[in-house]
Amino acid sequence: MGLATAWAASRKGHSVIGFDRFARGHDRGSSHGATRMIRRIYSEGALYNELLDRAFELWPEIEAAAGTRVFVASGGKDVAAAGSPFMAEARANAEASGQTHEVIDAMALRQRYPALDVPDDLVAIHAPGSGYLLSETANAAMARLAEKDGADLRWTCAVTAIDRRDRGFRLHTAEGDHLVDRLILTAGPWAGLLDAGLDTVLTVERQVVGLFDGPTNVPPFQRVFPDGRRIYALPNGPGGRWKLGVYHHRQQCGPDYREHVPVDDFDRAMLADAVKAILPDCPAPDDYEVCRFTNTADQSFILDKAADGS
Repeated sequence: MGLATAWAASRKGHSVIGFDRFARGHDRGSSHGATRMIRRIYSEGALYNELLDRAFELWPEIEAAAGTRVFVASGGKDVAAAGSPFMAEARANAEASGQTHEVIDAMALRQRYPALDVPDDLVAIHAPGSGYLLSETANAAMARLAEKDGADLRWTCAVTAIDRRDRGFRLHTAEGDHLVDRLILTAGPWAGLLDAGLDTVLTVERQVVGLFDGPTNVPPFQRVFPDGRRIYALPNGPGGRWKLGVYHHRQQCGPDYREHVPVDDFDRAMLADAVKAILPDCPAPDDYEVCRFTNTADQSFILDKAADGS
């Protein structure tokens, strides 16, 4: 989010300086790793439709400007019980946004994708416009583009405090102070260190994904279970490796969420069970990655100005 913001502002001619407490290409956020799923149809509400439209306009612009591929249009599926609220919302958003989609019943899913475990009560909504992003490639491309347009990106340079001024802000860093007119905060789990009010509304989750030898000829997908589990799986780049995760498997990281917590036996068992539940013929994960999801109570992102309009 920070790199996308830096690129968007710098290409419009603004003077941009950006700070990150970690090194370029670090793994402490929520968008590192080889790939990330991107869906063209959301089940989370119609409010995302305009954001999705704009995002799918901008990814080709980034590819053209950077001369590198960042989006793989593989298609994607949401799989859930036919009468579930999740599926009803996904179908409603697909129709409201005019997105091309196909509803596929369990029998047809089993015929098309034998690797999937598909009980009779399930149905899928297929979005051919969905796919996955080459996330580390995209981050690197946005950094290059922002710097090409004049952005000054400071890595391993943490902002330690922010002072409001009559006009703008003073940012305190180990390299010295910086005066800026506008401040856009995209600090994720560290946002509460810079704006104490955010700690009361943000919940940080430690999200662990498992890497394994996955299926062939299956697009990225997520499946919702009656017990509340929501499992997602997608290719981890070329070579047949896949990644899989379970949303909200640990609701809150606790006071250590800003530190790296190694993968433990709970994580490994949970992810092995998840693979077995959706791809029974695939092996359990043999490698793992950890990222952080910074959420609000309703799981919607905060895209807003501060209360005083700054």
